[in-house]
Amino acid sequence: MIEKVTAANIGSIANSVFRGYAQRYVDIEEGFREAVAGFGVPFAEPAGEGGREAAVGELASLGVRVLNDGKSLVAGWRSTACEACRLGMGTETFVMTLACPRRCFFCFNPNQADFDGRAAAPRDAVGQLEARARAGARLRHVALTGGEPMLYPDEAVAFFERARELFPGVHARLYTSGAGLDGELLARLRDAGLSEIRFSIKTDEGAADIEHTLGLIGQAVGVIPDVVVEMPVMPGELDLMKGLLVRLDALGARGINLLELGFPLFNGEEFARRGLELKGAPYRVLYDYAYAAGLPVAGSEEACLELLRFARDEGLSLGVHYCSMENKHTGQVYRQNAPCAGRYPLRRMSGRDHFLKSAKAFGGDRAAVREVLAREGARFEDSDDLDSTEFPLDAVALLCGELPDVELAVSYAICEPRDGEVVLRELRLDRTTPSTFDFERDW
Repeated sequence: MIEKVTAANIGSIANSVFRGYAQRYVDIEEGFREAVAGFGVPFAEPAGEGGREAAVGELASLGVRVLNDGKSLVAGWRSTACEACRLGMGTETFVMTLACPRRCFFCFNPNQADFDGRAAAPRDAVGQLEARARAGARLRHVALTGGEPMLYPDEAVAFFERARELFPGVHARLYTSGAGLDGELLARLRDAGLSEIRFSIKTDEGAADIEHTLGLIGQAVGVIPDVVVEMPVMPGELDLMKGLLVRLDALGARGINLLELGFPLFNGEEFARRGLELKGAPYRVLYDYAYAAGLPVAGSEEACLELLRFARDEGLSLGVHYCSMENKHTGQVYRQNAPCAGRYPLRRMSGRDHFLKSAKAFGGDRAAVREVLAREGARFEDSDDLDSTEFPLDAVALLCGELPDVELAVSYAICEPRDGEVVLRELRLDRTTPSTFDFERDW
């Protein structure tokens, strides 16, 4: 068993050195929450993990596949692109433009590192493809997104034609609201090699706009091999979303990706006006993730899980995939840590979340821990400046006989590029003891 060290439980750590060391992470998280409070969107009360685990267990009993340590849940079909996204290997997404006729209140495009103020001119997506090919990339999945790529239909068609030439057999997908689409353009995209089209439906639009998008989806079915809807799920819209699932199933859409709604750390007044709150424990591991959607909104995940249950109960043929915010982070953590994991022999990359993890003992507990580890031939490393001893997690079991109740920290870390070098950055501490730690479950 492991327990995250928080402001609520840090006082129960008996080892004063451990407690003092952990305080820095509690302070970081408290500072983060104070900063977010300035946007005017409150945090909801943290929900217990037990409720989520029970809901996921119930879905699994209905045949829902539980993937990526519960971060991804699938009823029926799921795009191969979603599997590729999990680790982010052999897949890449290209941005045609950040211009878009819509103004979704949750849009996170301004958070993109290369945000260009929704510049009118399209980007050279074909040139970017060619540059990746020259660099030796071996892409099996490519995507074109925006903004709205269909503002530039000729350039979009050229992108998919070139992708097919550069990467034979590539699975190519397009993200669109449907703006500018018609039967002729759908046929051109198909002939250019488009494998999958993902429509966004904006649920706070008028009924006429939703019907228009559904009509385009109906046109695309039978033209593009995989027709999918991808959209964040708003809390409080369950009835509308259930109706959409039924309509999409009847139209013959292949699947829908239900995304956890995110607050992009701006436009807070619109979120507050709608009565939305932030998920009480937004990230399992606090970090500056590259996925720009921001912080998950409370209630969105619960709505997604209910829609999965609805799809199973109704026997829909439509594939329903819940992609949580944490699922979006997985590939980034893997790509940062996998190439460098061998540099840190005391740490092991977790199969659950891909963070590099180790155990640490502190202060007066160090001597006894070192004695057992040395006798058993286990590696360890002392840091006298921090009054700590670090060792691999699988060596925790060696302490069970003599030191079953010694307080240990489970350390989470990620590799970061800085000034041309890679550094290891510790992000989180959990508390455990040898008698309660289960390596297979907890690492």
